[in-house]
Amino acid sequence: MTKSQNFKLSRSLQPFAITLGLATLSLVAAPISSATAATAGYTNYVTDSIEVPVRRGPGYKFKISQMLKSGTPIKILEVDKEGWVQVEYTRGSKTSLGWMPSSMLQNEPIAKERLVTQIEKTNQVEEKFNALQLELKTLKERFDTASTELSSIKQEKFEVTQEFERLKSVSSNAVTLDEENKAMKMRLNEVESENAIMREQIDQSEDSIKRQWFLTGGTVLLVGLLLGRFFRAPTKKKRWGEL
Repeated sequence: MTKSQNFKLSRSLQPFAITLGLATLSLVAAPISSATAATAGYTNYVTDSIEVPVRRGPGYKFKISQMLKSGTPIKILEVDKEGWVQVEYTRGSKTSLGWMPSSMLQNEPIAKERLVTQIEKTNQVEEKFNALQLELKTLKERFDTASTELSSIKQEKFEVTQEFERLKSVSSNAVTLDEENKAMKMRLNEVESENAIMREQIDQSEDSIKRQWFLTGGTVLLVGLLLGRFFRAPTKKKRWGEL
């Protein structure tokens, strides 16, 4: 393709490039590969590998000095009243100057590069999302475990409370029983003291009765002896020869 044909084609496709909003893009589409073009019935796509002509002066009358691929970063040096921009660009290790319409420029990377960046961000977001999903699953498992443990703890607390109330009731009864036991012990001690006194009195009474019976028996014996002495029948005196 000659430079004049390239110039005519770039001018005819300029509105299309403006509509797409693609900065630093030429309007020359790359050819379709012969392999896909030769196969009928298959769907093909228009390539986004577009180039923009850089001219030697500010106008379409100037010759094209270079073709820049879409997405090539450039530095703006000057903008004239007609909307032409003098740019500085680098190819390899060489820095060159040229002119192109300002309508072919935009202040952000092309859609293809932004798409790559967005895909990387999306992949990162998906990785974070998957990590969060895994963390959420782990947290749910921990929550279920904690809920089970909490239910068990609540049941144990209920049982401990019931046992505490029972022990509290038993302890109050134990206090009452202890007081009653102490009172019974005191009463038992009193009864034992009274019993000891009564035994002592009984022993004293038995000794007194024994002494009385002894005295009574002695008195009766003495009285009997006296009565027998005084009231004995007289006996005949024996003779000497009857002895």
